[in-house]
Amino acid sequence: MTLSSTQAISGLKTETRTTVAVAMSGGVDSSVAAALLVEQGYDVIGLTMHLWTDAKGAEISLNRASGCCSITMAEDARAVADRLGMKHYVLNLSKEFHEAVVENFAGEYLRGRTPNPCVRCNTFVKWQTLLEKARRLGCEYLATGHYARIERGAGRAMLRRAAYPEKDQSYALWGLSQFSLIHTLFPLGDLPKSDVREIARKFDLGTAEKPESQDICFVPDNNYRRFLQDNFGSQLRVLGGGEFIGPDGKVLGRHDGIANFTVGQRKGLGLSAGRPLYVKRIETETDRVYLDYDENCVDMQAMAHDVNWVSIVPPDAPIQCDVKIRYRSEAMRANVTSLDERRVKIEFLEPVRAITPGQSAVFYRDDYVLGGAILSGTEGDLT
Repeated sequence: MTLSSTQAISGLKTETRTTVAVAMSGGVDSSVAAALLVEQGYDVIGLTMHLWTDAKGAEISLNRASGCCSITMAEDARAVADRLGMKHYVLNLSKEFHEAVVENFAGEYLRGRTPNPCVRCNTFVKWQTLLEKARRLGCEYLATGHYARIERGAGRAMLRRAAYPEKDQSYALWGLSQFSLIHTLFPLGDLPKSDVREIARKFDLGTAEKPESQDICFVPDNNYRRFLQDNFGSQLRVLGGGEFIGPDGKVLGRHDGIANFTVGQRKGLGLSAGRPLYVKRIETETDRVYLDYDENCVDMQAMAHDVNWVSIVPPDAPIQCDVKIRYRSEAMRANVTSLDERRVKIEFLEPVRAITPGQSAVFYRDDYVLGGAILSGTEGDLT
């Protein structure tokens, strides 16, 4: 194994001393990204985002948070920066994070949708606010520990999957602009996770054995229902009750709020039935949750909005590509048609299960990310 990742930052040279800001979360990935850039001769500074304050906007309430919102993140990031001889700054972006991510998170549940806050954070906080601040500090690039790649061509940058699919994070990056891609480095894009930890040990970084967080960073213990109640309880009527409607249209019972459910969900319904039932649709106007059998929870088409063609010029004709409708799902072949500048229609070649409003549909061709959009629904919901 070669510990240098010169090959991971394709097309870039360091004959001149270029300044790069690394978004440092206090985890092993961003720590190694910084170490590799220092090793390659870049002038590197570390930027750690303080993202979360309590509902009153005053005291830092990170003791119940996890991941990049945890109370130790800045301390761990600073220790790595000190080890590598880098400058390190903590930037308070809690206002921007609350407006772009947290309020959207609650608002989507209010509309019976299942949001993806990481996509929002990447698009509107890391690659808008943080990149802008990095540029003001004189940095040519913003680097992160994401497992993805950028191919730089004639006047355009292309977002690509990571070389090792098991760690690929390109799904959450479809919202980036061309400007963002051009000014971004992904030092880990060609590396497996095992190599990343070995590099961290080589540099004697304190984050080398740090476990990965699987939770939403600002939601304690991944209990988003409690988070909504604690922070938005007075606004969210979805925390009230409603009816379960069965496959035959009859009322099966009552539930304690549509925020507790997502399309495709089977567990936690609190109902006894002869066959497993799944959430097929959530109706916010009536607070009804519609249930059906697994074989009936499939569709051949989906509508999506807020489309962004991250790597290509917006197509003026339907394109065939592979579409992922959630982070862990397999990509499915589909035809994607632009309805206007904001909306697309996705027609799958095979039935797809549990198309979930609020999640991202991401469009791939081979290992290139063409673009993405937010799923609206399956029956002409062109929100």
